[in-house]
Amino acid sequence: MNRSKFYSSAAAAATAMIAAGSLAACGNSDSTTTPGQLAAATLVDVQSFDPAANPGQGQRIFLDPVYDTLLRTDPNGNVVAGVATKFELTPQALVLDLQQGRVFSDGEPLDAAAVKANLDGRRKSTGPAAAALSDIADVQVESPTRVRINLATPSPALPISLTDVAGVLVAPNALNSPQLGTDPIGSGPYVLDTAATKKGVSYVYTRNEKFTDKSVQTLDRIEIRVLTDDAARASALRSGQVDLSQVAAGQADAVKSSGIEIGSFPGNYWMLQFLDTAGTKAPALGNTKARQAVCSAIDSQQIVKSSFFGHGTAQSQVFPEGNEFHVKSLENVYPFDTQKAQSLVKESGVPDPTFAVPAFGPIKPVAEAVQGNLRDAGIDMSIQLVQPGTLDKENRETNFPAILTPIKQVHPEQLYTDRLAKDGPQNPFHVAHPAVDAAHARAVAATDDAARVAAYADMQRAAADEALWCGLFQQDAIVGWNTSVHGVTNTAGWPMGPSFRGITVD
Repeated sequence: MNRSKFYSSAAAAATAMIAAGSLAACGNSDSTTTPGQLAAATLVDVQSFDPAANPGQGQRIFLDPVYDTLLRTDPNGNVVAGVATKFELTPQALVLDLQQGRVFSDGEPLDAAAVKANLDGRRKSTGPAAAALSDIADVQVESPTRVRINLATPSPALPISLTDVAGVLVAPNALNSPQLGTDPIGSGPYVLDTAATKKGVSYVYTRNEKFTDKSVQTLDRIEIRVLTDDAARASALRSGQVDLSQVAAGQADAVKSSGIEIGSFPGNYWMLQFLDTAGTKAPALGNTKARQAVCSAIDSQQIVKSSFFGHGTAQSQVFPEGNEFHVKSLENVYPFDTQKAQSLVKESGVPDPTFAVPAFGPIKPVAEAVQGNLRDAGIDMSIQLVQPGTLDKENRETNFPAILTPIKQVHPEQLYTDRLAKDGPQNPFHVAHPAVDAAHARAVAATDDAARVAAYADMQRAAADEALWCGLFQQDAIVGWNTSVHGVTNTAGWPMGPSFRGITVD
């Protein structure tokens, strides 16, 4: 793979993950496992099978059986080949060489024209993937197996973005279908069995007969069950009703003691992000000192202990120690100090600061812990419950002035594009941050990695100085599977469960 040094930091930026072992310790005698068939459970329903409308990240557990992506990540988070067998990024363009002879499940060719149709369509959409492709000037078909993506501005995170929904490939004839959200057509190893699927309950996949890589297509049938209750998922896994499941931290020890193999690895990073920093909806959040007071009032270490039973690490910035984008000066930028928070509230001049956040399921106990911390500092954060699966939508709208959210972003360019840029999808109030913008401009204009990393550090410091969010902690993602399941590999950006490619069931 010929990759320029220009984007070497982008490929290496993903947080390293721990590859889980392939054999479980012992099984349950009541197991209903059928050889070649996998039953899995996860917490949140799929939002849409249309990649232009799906937020990706954890949702990829639903999309990956049906769709291929242009690029993928390995267990350590490095960008590797997908449909594109090799790629080369420069400040001017990203060139992709494609596999030959691939077809979609409807028989259409998966060629450069199909890739262009997907990228062009997603760029024009209003969904989450559009922001990841915003640096693209145009897409050129150089041959049936080569695509040139010309850039309007350097885009160091583009290869990583193409491992997620921005790089998902839909059969061209289905791109504009009104049924795409529920009836996906891709080139992946499986197809969605719409007749057997029950929306919001379970999703059934069977073999794609036009998929030829049998080392990846190792199952006859996959069923993903949506079980929003933590105890219900744990019970289903222990009893053998499902073979593999996302496991809540509070259930992990009990599940492991029943003979289920547990894989634990760094998952989502949690932050309290202030969307309304102009104070349009919540006047208190328009005051920098009031926002700093909020950050100073939160005891992240205690939240990890109480809400996640120690399965996580308090961390005041997105990128952990050892990551090239980690900023040492931000390691404890707003230490927990209730008295300091109270003093900052007084200095702000904001009487009785108040704001609201949305929450559901696993967000709720964290929100309640934060709420208690803030109450001690004289800050009122109300919690409004929303339906599971709608949090990402709320994050992109102006219904709430702040959001308590888990994120999985592995490059500062993604932070900027999604959350900091004035027109970013998770900056719904469209607030400009000049100091952040200036540092970002230096980063994309940098001609060497050291200068780029330094500029991104300045960008993160500027965001911290303005308290645009409170960095909280890195949560451990926990997945369990039984003795019949082999080949499980937990990978970067898959906190709700692994890819099912290559998994076998005895």
